[in-house]
Amino acid sequence: GGEDARVVVRSGGAELIASLLAAVAPEYGFEVLGPVAQSNGVSCYKSNASALVDLEPRRPSTSTKTAGAERGGLVYSVTGLRRVGQSPAWQAPSIDQAAKANPETIIISGSGDTLHDVEQAVDLLQRVKPKYIVHHMTRPLATGKLWDVIRSWPNSNSSIPDPDNLVVIVEADDLRAEGINLSQSLSWEATAEDFVRNLGSNGRLDTLVTCPNLMVRFGTEGVIHHRGRDAVNPRLYFDPRRMECEAATLNGTAMLGLAPAFTAGFALGFAGEHGPDADRGVRYGISTARNVERTGFVQSSDDRAPDYPISQAMSDLTADNNFTSASIPSARISSMERETWQLFSSLTGDPQETARQVVTLGPHKALSRCPIRQFGNLLSIERTEQERLAAVMDIAEERVAADATKPTCIGIFGPAGSGKKYTATNLAEHLGRDRKVTTLTFDGRIIKDEYFTAACHTIRDASATGTLPIVIFQNCAILFESDNPLVNPLLTLMSNGTYVDGAAERHLGHAILLFLMDQEQTDLETTPTPVATTNEFALRRRPTTPSAAEWKALESNDSPLMDSLHGIVNVAGPNSTGRDDKMFTVRRALMLRQIIKQKYPHMEINGVINIDDAVLHALLLTPHFKHGLGSLEKIIGSSRLSNRTKFDVSALPPEEQIQLHADGKIFMSFLRAPKLPPALRERLAQGLFEAYKKQRELMAATAEERKALHSDRSYCDWDDLSGELKESTRAQADDIPRKLRATGCFMLEDTEHEPRGEPLVHVPNFGGEELLMLSEMEHERFNAERLQRQWRMGARNSKQRTTPFLVPWRDLTQEWKDVDTVMVECVPGILESAGWRIYRMQS
Repeated sequence: GGEDARVVVRSGGAELIASLLAAVAPEYGFEVLGPVAQSNGVSCYKSNASALVDLEPRRPSTSTKTAGAERGGLVYSVTGLRRVGQSPAWQAPSIDQAAKANPETIIISGSGDTLHDVEQAVDLLQRVKPKYIVHHMTRPLATGKLWDVIRSWPNSNSSIPDPDNLVVIVEADDLRAEGINLSQSLSWEATAEDFVRNLGSNGRLDTLVTCPNLMVRFGTEGVIHHRGRDAVNPRLYFDPRRMECEAATLNGTAMLGLAPAFTAGFALGFAGEHGPDADRGVRYGISTARNVERTGFVQSSDDRAPDYPISQAMSDLTADNNFTSASIPSARISSMERETWQLFSSLTGDPQETARQVVTLGPHKALSRCPIRQFGNLLSIERTEQERLAAVMDIAEERVAADATKPTCIGIFGPAGSGKKYTATNLAEHLGRDRKVTTLTFDGRIIKDEYFTAACHTIRDASATGTLPIVIFQNCAILFESDNPLVNPLLTLMSNGTYVDGAAERHLGHAILLFLMDQEQTDLETTPTPVATTNEFALRRRPTTPSAAEWKALESNDSPLMDSLHGIVNVAGPNSTGRDDKMFTVRRALMLRQIIKQKYPHMEINGVINIDDAVLHALLLTPHFKHGLGSLEKIIGSSRLSNRTKFDVSALPPEEQIQLHADGKIFMSFLRAPKLPPALRERLAQGLFEAYKKQRELMAATAEERKALHSDRSYCDWDDLSGELKESTRAQADDIPRKLRATGCFMLEDTEHEPRGEPLVHVPNFGGEELLMLSEMEHERFNAERLQRQWRMGARNSKQRTTPFLVPWRDLTQEWKDVDTVMVECVPGILESAGWRIYRMQS
């Protein structure tokens, strides 16, 4: 647009793929036969250009510096994009040259119906018999003579390789344009479920759905691998910190060339010397595309003009392991009516153990593989909450972008102490990322006629300054009562955007109004949120929160104001909502860590908060705190942590003070002796006792020793064992989770009969060093338990409560060290016999 502006022509598509692969060909030892080079002159632009791109130069950041940039070269950001609509011509190497080279892999970019001279493409495929075909398909999908040739590959010739070596790459937006309903940016679970349910909804795409390997790209943030000829679940690859096209949303106009970059990286990883490897192909493809996206256009060393970052895109290329992959349970999704599938359960295993790690290690480390949505400082890890928050934020963003003249009204409901104000504050911060906002707060309990008008003036004045007012109405349940005199003025404000000032009617201007209301927990189903925007937007965003009318019906609230809400968020809070709420410990853990960091920042050392197991157990597992988040803040705030680096039991406030915020007996029971579920506890204790008896039998080498053993009170049937010794063995069972944590492991009940897959790693037994550490831990536990029960040193005599083993581990004889070793070595087998297995997270 300035005096220095000029037109530069660069090739994308097949030529870009060839250039990217050629950059690493020497390193990987292969040759690239690319399309016959096209002139980059104006004639090429007039005949073949498909897009006009506006670029703006900028200096490279530290993270995107390249060899060229370090010499003072520029990088360029995309500021505008206009599609020209030219149909691309078929471009390929010479057919004779390609046939002579006998290539192993052929990469085809584009759709047969949009290419000129498609007969050349058909001729090439019929003469060349590659081992692999990678086809990046564009619209129209699954049609044309070229596709007919590709999909029937291989033909009857026995020398043609396995059809599984055919891969088709398509864009999610192209599937949407063909009528496949795929939600966008709600949650990865919603996207995966839509894919399973709707992929086959367009019968014309049947040949695409049944192709051996279908890769569906969701921007640079996700990929679904669908195997159309095998009865295996699709696989989802996703960025756990970003949703589809989120990078483009944050950075403005998206970078060009991302699909060819993914295709090049995928082909490099997939068609390697070790055979077809779809997992490596996807990760190489993602890594290449992200390198291009992150770098932007760079200054070419040849003509000093903008060009694709060829060398930067392919440098240090590795399988991007920052992406999480998970199997999509297609059969379960297809049969589900009300139950919702959640990635968290597939990727973490035990929520309680995950919650512990969230507090001690931090959410980004403990939940590194799980999808997390961030709104301001609010971290959301539950699927339903993520979808509800995303839905209302999308409504607000859409209405702001449309310059709506009436306010956007959102209800934030939840039990007292659930963190509604914290949620509202962070939603306001999220909306203010790229615009000026003014956040105002009013208390609904004290709003009267005059105060209401003054509040409206304040909101209107903020809007008049050009900022977006975000207004938080706290404690506003009273305002929604049908007999409140402010119902009609508030209804007019919410519906029409006007209020009365004396005899004058005034316009409020556009504002976001957040209404915070205490609401007891209900078993709400996920039902649609009203979306007052375009049909396209309503289709793209699958709504997930209860509508105002449905909430109104559920809660017997006949206030007409409910019908004026554009959306609702239900905040669960830190308390358990019922027997099926397995996530409350993780929600609470997120809050606990933040409270500790805010009140005692010195407690966090190198990202780790040192907190005693018993304290953590009580704070996380006590089902109900009387004032929710407020109670947690009071307990932590009154703990004696000012000069401590470890949060142990002695730092807690007295039991009488804890009683103000929770059931003291329940809290203290969790604090004193964390116990397993009764049935499991009993079964594990009996298994441990049997293992102990077997080891004692092996130790009895002589007839005299065997006779003495059989007269020992600790050697009998479980039913005949004394109550004290039974309880001692039960305490040993209760200690299993602590020992597992010491090895980075945890136990999970097996609902299926096979060990779970990635990212969980089944641990059938402990390693040598682990056994040594756990054996010493078991002896220390034994000593502590006996000493607390007033046992003394002396000859073995359970009646007199004496034992010779109250000594340090290093002083034990080897045969009794072996007893401790057996008692931990048997744990995996005992757990498995009870229907549980030991796992650790894949590193």
